[in-house]
Amino acid sequence: MSSAQKMVTADQRHLYINLQPHFLTISEDLHSTYAFDAEGRLLSAFRQGVNYQRGLSGAILKKQVLPNRSKLCQRLSDAEAHNLIALVLAHVAQLRDLGLADQSKEVASWLERILAWNMGRYNDERIRFQSIYQPVSILPPDQYLSIVLQAAEGCSWNRCSFCTFYLDRRFRIKTPDEFQRHVHQVKAFLGTGISMRRSIFLGDANALIIPQARLRELIQIVHQEFTLNSHDALQGIYAFLDIFGAEQKSIDDYRELKDALVRRVYIGLETGDDAVFQLLNKPGSPAACVEAVQMIKAAGIHVGVILLAGAGGTRLANQHVIHSLATLEAMQLGVGDIVYLSPLVVPEQGTYASALAAAGSANLDTAALNAQIAHLKTEVRRVVGPGTRVTLYQIGEFMY
Repeated sequence: MSSAQKMVTADQRHLYINLQPHFLTISEDLHSTYAFDAEGRLLSAFRQGVNYQRGLSGAILKKQVLPNRSKLCQRLSDAEAHNLIALVLAHVAQLRDLGLADQSKEVASWLERILAWNMGRYNDERIRFQSIYQPVSILPPDQYLSIVLQAAEGCSWNRCSFCTFYLDRRFRIKTPDEFQRHVHQVKAFLGTGISMRRSIFLGDANALIIPQARLRELIQIVHQEFTLNSHDALQGIYAFLDIFGAEQKSIDDYRELKDALVRRVYIGLETGDDAVFQLLNKPGSPAACVEAVQMIKAAGIHVGVILLAGAGGTRLANQHVIHSLATLEAMQLGVGDIVYLSPLVVPEQGTYASALAAAGSANLDTAALNAQIAHLKTEVRRVVGPGTRVTLYQIGEFMY
């Protein structure tokens, strides 16, 4: 049941309570706002002009617009995260004592759940998350509110020159028994907070590379444990797949996945230019990516195609843009598909920087990178089909 309530405390504070079926927000004079899930976990906070997003892992991301209009995005240290949560809990307890709990039995029940999360419980939850999951390194932005189920761990390729997400683990596919235990742990961890999750995301980097017979077993477990595709239920299954893995599946495999409610497959094109593609040390090729996308779409599954803005640096910028646009156009994307423009973040580890220098190129500066992103936004919308979403993908803003 949804409701919006207002109250004025004895000391003239104006409170706004937005009570939704799956979350609660409390605002004070619109200067501070806190959101909590149905378990009472802190989801986000707005204090003194700064936004904070808290992930299930316990990490907290700070987002702030600076006086010069630039944006700051950084993770809080453990001590900073501890202090923020303590401040929020103290503030909510103060508001309760000023009469917030008297608004209704439902609000009082929410406050009881929220304040049951003392600092010890938050710390225990971080440890518990780490016992259930390998690090959830990245998700597509439209899947930040998914339930991540790690059918596989790591990346089967794990040699792209620009990516360091999975260097800390080997690729491993879970057995059905392992996966079922993992699913049970995830469900217990989320508790009633599962109600605000919108989909299932099969992790990790390219889970759909799992051989079809095993993948079929694992997806069957998902259907046994969750209600999909009914009113107010989880809206299907989503996953990453690399180009090499995509080539290993047949049209019949993809049709089977479509029937199993796989809604969208995310594939890293990164660039449509062969020379830049080699710098990135990706498996496959741009042409193979076009074939894979066309096969996936022919089976009735939508795609999310990721393009790296800034790939190839200064010397290769022009051909990167031209050939990427041509490659995207050849894919014949349409309604339900997404193109993500992801600014390249050059890793300190890896071989990309040395490969770029060997090619006689250099990273784009901030102004040139922003100009390329703006140009790509306009031109990608021109070459893709009507209804295709084109949006920015800032990996530094991800947190699960």
